[in-house]
Amino acid sequence: MAETLNLVIDQGEDWTTDLVFTDHYNEPLPIVHPCRMDIKQSDGTLIYTLETDPDLPDGEVPTMAVSTEIGLLQLHIEDTVTAPFPPGEHLYDLFVTVDDGSSTSGPQRIRPLNGKVQIAKRITVM
Repeated sequence: MAETLNLVIDQGEDWTTDLVFTDHYNEPLPIVHPCRMDIKQSDGTLIYTLETDPDLPDGEVPTMAVSTEIGLLQLHIEDTVTAPFPPGEHLYDLFVTVDDGSSTSGPQRIRPLNGKVQIAKRITVM
């Protein structure tokens, strides 16, 4: 069952957050590609998708980066991308792939988080 975590993104600002996932024994979840998070308006209209991309060219900042060893998932959206986001309350859910190397279960896709995303209206334009 997914945990609920509400997020706030300021319109027109770089947004980055780090999420660390652990199991019931406080051991890091071995998160691997693919992972994906959709942000949608309440009517289902897609605002933005973040996802892992193992083929991203050097020097480009990924929207979603993974550190398998510590169960870290870093999310990032550039300011030029958040600028046109519609202000208000929206929804998201996050799916990750977990692979503990088990030959019996293999990689598993889970939804550890979902919730609301508040897009705070921008007042100042730089």
